[in-house]
Amino acid sequence: MDPDLAKVLGGLGAFVAAAGFFAGWPAVIVGAVLLYIGLSELRAGGADLSKWLVYAILAAVAFGIAHMALGFSLERFYRLWSLPAAGFALAVGAAAWVAGWVLQVASAYRLRPVLKALEGSTGERLFSVANTLYWWGSFLAVIAVGLILIFVAYLLVGAGLLVAKFQPR
Repeated sequence: MDPDLAKVLGGLGAFVAAAGFFAGWPAVIVGAVLLYIGLSELRAGGADLSKWLVYAILAAVAFGIAHMALGFSLERFYRLWSLPAAGFALAVGAAAWVAGWVLQVASAYRLRPVLKALEGSTGERLFSVANTLYWWGSFLAVIAVGLILIFVAYLLVGAGLLVAKFQPR
């Protein structure tokens, strides 16, 4: 694949993944897959990106389940606090949120060397900033403020891919 096409595909994927924070977890998955294809075609860092992709997809699904379950339980608690289904949904939502958090931290661990290698090979500082934001955002995702940092990190990765200068293979 042409490096310019891989850059655009990866950048588009990063932007779609960022938009997924508003559009929903399926958009995060589509964006992560496009980002994976772009980065693997650029052979970014020589690291195994498939592990990052699996962790990122599972984290998006877990956060999606948590969002649905917690939304259901909070709505039911507001209407009728003694409804047993609301308590069960709250427990499922909390468990899914913790699982999503653990998987998000694992994805950040796997993406870290790739972004460092991209910064080293291109000299683009956006990858360093995105790496830091993705790393700390993953740890802070347990209190939800980290999701904003991850959103910004995806935007910076997309912008970095679009402006970076890659050498043809």
